[in-house]
Amino acid sequence: MSVNSLFDIGSTSLRAVGEKIDATSQNIANAESEGYRRRRVSLSSRSVAATGLYASNGAQDVTSSGVGVEQFERVRDGMLVAARNEARSSESAAREEGRVLGVLEGALATDTDAGLSASLQGLADGFSNLAINPDSQGVRESVLGRARQLTDTFGRLDQRLGELTTNTENALAGNVEKANGLLDKVASLNEQIENARAGGSPDYAAEDQRDQTVKELSKLLPVEAQENRSDGYTLTVDGMTVVQGTEATNLSVDQSGDTPAVEFGKTGVEFTPGAEGGGEIGAQARLLNDTLPGVQSDLDALADDVVKEVNAAHRKGADQNGDTGENFFVDKSGPSSENTAGNIELNVDGPKDIAAVATPALGTLGGNETAVTIGQGDFGDSSGAGKIEDRLTVGPDGSASTVEVSSISPDGNLPGGVEGGTFDITVEDNANTGELDFTINRPDGSTSAQTGVDVSSDGTRITLEDDGSGNTLKLDVGTAFADGDVGPTETKEFSVTVDNSLPGNTGPAQNIADVASDLTTGATDLAAGVGTQVQEAAAKEEAQAAVGERVQAQIEDVSGVSVDQQLSSLIEQQQQFAASAQVLTTAREVSSTLLSIAR
Repeated sequence: MSVNSLFDIGSTSLRAVGEKIDATSQNIANAESEGYRRRRVSLSSRSVAATGLYASNGAQDVTSSGVGVEQFERVRDGMLVAARNEARSSESAAREEGRVLGVLEGALATDTDAGLSASLQGLADGFSNLAINPDSQGVRESVLGRARQLTDTFGRLDQRLGELTTNTENALAGNVEKANGLLDKVASLNEQIENARAGGSPDYAAEDQRDQTVKELSKLLPVEAQENRSDGYTLTVDGMTVVQGTEATNLSVDQSGDTPAVEFGKTGVEFTPGAEGGGEIGAQARLLNDTLPGVQSDLDALADDVVKEVNAAHRKGADQNGDTGENFFVDKSGPSSENTAGNIELNVDGPKDIAAVATPALGTLGGNETAVTIGQGDFGDSSGAGKIEDRLTVGPDGSASTVEVSSISPDGNLPGGVEGGTFDITVEDNANTGELDFTINRPDGSTSAQTGVDVSSDGTRITLEDDGSGNTLKLDVGTAFADGDVGPTETKEFSVTVDNSLPGNTGPAQNIADVASDLTTGATDLAAGVGTQVQEAAAKEEAQAAVGERVQAQIEDVSGVSVDQQLSSLIEQQQQFAASAQVLTTAREVSSTLLSIAR
């Protein structure tokens, strides 16, 4: 080996070891830098086949090639990085869904007095009390208060859903804008990295930054990265290329439909996340297109059931004003086939407008068949040519006959608020054939007369009607009598009695109580469904976080920086550097000795 070979080997060794020391120092300095990947220098023996233009190494030179840097590389495992990004995307999606649905679950909470199920049960309890105390104004006021609480609860939940939808739409728009910025950044870094490679000096810092950018992007979208040595990273989302080389396809939000849609640029292709995962943007798209509309639909369906079923029972009852067939709830948006949670309100003005008792038709077995009875008086059961008994409706028990009244309120009062009682009626003949005169002595002591009543043909009913003044009654005997029933000088009497107090059948109030109680199950199911989704999201988030942590630990093992390990390597490299310097020192001493001999 020549002295020149010693100088050559020593100098290349110093340069090679110096490169390793530089790389180790760089690793130690950036041990805590976000996204930094460890640098590694690989050394190898210099080729013994190296030749110049006119000379080549001889056989005697095979041991004098020295050392050189074979590769300066950035340590990275692409498969582990891809697995980490996928786990991060799924974790972010589950966290976002859990966050939004957690807010909704709190609004639907079943363990508070302001909850939907509690409000429905409160209405049920109110009507149940009303069925027991139909005349109590305090109970009626309580029913109204509980009904208002129910409509307020429906309105509050509808408003909360609307706010959640608006907030999620705003968050989606913000995330799409953020994702577009990251896509543009990856395209720009692709250009920077490829230009550096073309110049012969790889920009590893830019590559670290690009990986970190893709990591941030994976939180928003299920992005997949493929590295191409000619144009850098190619990124795809849901099979669509969003970055290729220096070109990026930005996302956009289409608000023209019923729900917002995320599209890839101007392609018209919509990003459709699956049942889970998809990053925050995927979760928000799923919430806006499926989850939140589904909860809104269930809430509206429950409100529609409440309105229709309560109204159906309420229409069958009568209020304290004698009115029947009226709805308890109404949709303030106007007539529609479906009632929505945000639009229902009370249709009653005050406590007297609540229909609590039934109003069966006269002559039925519902309790009203004996509300009006006729006493035959002087006519007896079969006297008179017309046999009046045969022309009246016999009561179900056979003991009394009924008479039709135009309107009897549940408390037995007649039209105009006139209380019931016994109407004593005197019948006289007059000079006209086919006519009779009637004098009515009312329960309040007043008297009215109807003369010249046509009784020329057979009839079947006697009717008490409002005379239009609002506080008196007249007798419309129709054709229930014949002229021959009363002789020319004869006077006959009979009576019509309207019971003052009917026993109130509070079936409608109890029916409403039963309906409201049954519907609490729907409210509980609605809250439970959202709660289940929150739990599922939390479980997915925890599982994906565990996967991400495990993969990240593997990434750190492969390409992270261990300061202890790097310090140990630095000590070894220091010793290698000192040894290489010793080679040069020896070469210099040998050279000096040879020169001194020559002199």
